[in-house]
Amino acid sequence: MRYRIVFIFLSIVCDLKAQDTLMPIIFLDDVVISEENNGFTVKDFIQYVKNDTTFYMGFKHLRYYSHNFDSKLNIFNKRDERIGVLRKYGKYISNGSQAWIVNDSTFYEGKIFKRNGNYRYYTPKAFDEVFFPKDTFSISLKISKGKNINESQNMRDAKTVGFSIGTDDVEQTNGGLSKKLAIFDIGMQKYYDYIVGETIYKNKECYTFTIKVKKELSLKDQKKALIRNIVSYFDKENFNVIYREYKFVYNNWFIDLDMDVIVNMDYYNGKHVPSYIYYKGFWNVIFFKPERAEFHLINTFL
Repeated sequence: MRYRIVFIFLSIVCDLKAQDTLMPIIFLDDVVISEENNGFTVKDFIQYVKNDTTFYMGFKHLRYYSHNFDSKLNIFNKRDERIGVLRKYGKYISNGSQAWIVNDSTFYEGKIFKRNGNYRYYTPKAFDEVFFPKDTFSISLKISKGKNINESQNMRDAKTVGFSIGTDDVEQTNGGLSKKLAIFDIGMQKYYDYIVGETIYKNKECYTFTIKVKKELSLKDQKKALIRNIVSYFDKENFNVIYREYKFVYNNWFIDLDMDVIVNMDYYNGKHVPSYIYYKGFWNVIFFKPERAEFHLINTFL
């Protein structure tokens, strides 16, 4: 149970389905996006946001194309003092049908491994499964809407968090954490503001789409909103998502968590890919020791 609950917040590998319904209330930032100036209405823009697959495809590219990686994982104690660090440098090799990892250098210090060589904490194990698989695996740029029978429930839950928030897959689930991810559902709209705006990111003009918890919510209602903030930047030239950040906060008698995820996207040889991934989080599941960790992953494409 601990493995599944935490895994859904640490993983970003996915399957995206279309969202057919529109939220009735949209707030505009300083710049009003008008049909006259841009050729589409705000309603059209929100529909595109919900149907977007560029973020998903960027991560498909991450597995499909060879690249170098540089990662660092820090583990902290309850006083936020670093007690362990794990560094990995290497290559992600792809031949177009299969891919595998080559670790050029691995460095660690502090409390990372047990005496038997296994990880002392769950967090590094989770990131290894997501970003540094031990075995060769098949790859494809095809977007499939069907379920992969070889995937664990952990991975399917991770896909929901990373890429299907607000889509039909989430809207049609019943209760629990999945229901709290349905941020466009009629029952969840009362907790959120949805804001459209503009910004400049890496010298590119972008539209922004922000989903954030309403400021006036009571503490009780805030606890009902697992997702506290999502910010997405869309490249105006092609509507690719080139930046996204998530903020998750959840607390009840069983689990306590506070997690931030940031993904910077970029273009290498015309390919839209995640260039930097950042995670910082705390989680505490009843009967298990809490963990505090910070993870950086830099990808450099060949």
